[in-house]
Amino acid sequence: MKYAEWNSRRFVLVFSLFLMVLFQGKCAQTPAEQGRQALEQAAQAMGGLEALGEIENINREGTNQPSSLGQARTTSERLYVQPSRPYTQIIDFTIPRQVEITGAAGTLRVTEWEKGGYRESRRTVFPLEPRHLNGTRKEWDRDIAKFLVYVLADESTIAGIGQSELEGRPHRVVSVTSLDGILYQVYLDDSSHLISKLEFTEDRNPYGDLAKEKLFSDYREVGNLKLPFSETTKEMGLVTQVREWSSIAVNAELQEDLFEIPSELQERARSLAHADTVPVIPTEIAEGVYFGEGLGTNSMWVEFEEFVLVAEGPNTEMQTLEAIHQIRETVGNKPIRYLVTTHHHADHVGGIRGFAAEGATIVTHANNEEVIREILTRPHTLNPDRLVQSQREPQIETVENRKTISDGTRTVELVHIPNSHADGYLAIYLPRERLIFQSDMFEILQGETGQRVVRPEARDFYDAVRKFRWRVDQIVPGHGRLLKWQELVDALGEIG
Repeated sequence: MKYAEWNSRRFVLVFSLFLMVLFQGKCAQTPAEQGRQALEQAAQAMGGLEALGEIENINREGTNQPSSLGQARTTSERLYVQPSRPYTQIIDFTIPRQVEITGAAGTLRVTEWEKGGYRESRRTVFPLEPRHLNGTRKEWDRDIAKFLVYVLADESTIAGIGQSELEGRPHRVVSVTSLDGILYQVYLDDSSHLISKLEFTEDRNPYGDLAKEKLFSDYREVGNLKLPFSETTKEMGLVTQVREWSSIAVNAELQEDLFEIPSELQERARSLAHADTVPVIPTEIAEGVYFGEGLGTNSMWVEFEEFVLVAEGPNTEMQTLEAIHQIRETVGNKPIRYLVTTHHHADHVGGIRGFAAEGATIVTHANNEEVIREILTRPHTLNPDRLVQSQREPQIETVENRKTISDGTRTVELVHIPNSHADGYLAIYLPRERLIFQSDMFEILQGETGQRVVRPEARDFYDAVRKFRWRVDQIVPGHGRLLKWQELVDALGEIG
């Protein structure tokens, strides 16, 4: 009897344990569910998902300190660190559109997704290119005020959750692919549940797959919300932007005139906003020599008997493809044998991969070799470009002081000019045509009026031309319009 009673109790115990395990198995959260719950807690800590969803616009005022990647004077450094300046950012998420006001002078940049946009520069205005619109749209999608609304939407995919430490504090880390298709690691402070960091990789010209971080701190009350008043951006592990806000307002009345695009630019801005190309306008400046004028950056190509030499591969692959198209239209299908870079700055080498895909040898000063090789060999898995697709092995040739390229009928001199702007600099001189291509030494922008901007390197350039006893009538610039040599002489005379 005792045995039967014990056996019965054992059965009840085992069955109860089975039911408990079964119940727990059904109730246990999946990693994705745990991640969603953590993100929902973060939204609650910021004021609630509903309140965040009701943000239609945000106005931030404070300071911005950008550091430009790939723009340092020396190739041993990656960053050109700029000073902190007054900065206002107004985002209208309903359109979407944005106004940025920078510096004491209040320089404007306006971006509207459908209508395009423009930027002010040196007393003139320029329409924004597609890359500007696309880059700004990404920033809107990951703006901290709306980020959780987007990643908790049905279209996002939450992969799971883990644990980590950030600045000595424990964090939960949620992996989520948002509406923009980017995989984010979202760091949530264990104590406050607020977002401390977004970590992700995005395609960034000319570096391809670029590791990026956005860090948030100094959360304060803004009405019924809690928003960060300090934002820091890192790229390749380096701080590239610091924004400190003194005030943030949500859903304030917008000043509509700030968003207006100048009437003379409206049609062009709209046509460029989502175009699949950017203009490169060729002008024959000497027999077989063409100035390729872009929106903000330019190039030049020189026809030889059996090949073509191109000076500068700036901006993006989009501009490079249009430049190649214009080269074919003007000089035919001769191979592009050389692409000469004046210096290593990102805005002047952003299109070199497209020329390497054509089989061109990239010619640069010896100081730039490591930077150029990195740009030509970095992975581009997120957005495979023409060089990836071509499967070509990029070719680099370096110049120390001077190199002459000639076929007996045409001569081009590549000469190192020491200057205060970049430590590995080549000017491209055509002696017979009495013209010289240079970037960033001296330029006058299209439409620019008033006192000329003359930087110290303009004197370096002038002195080098005189030292080498070059005869120059025309300056072909990497930025701005074509110049007469006398314009440089006059500008230097104005500053003494």
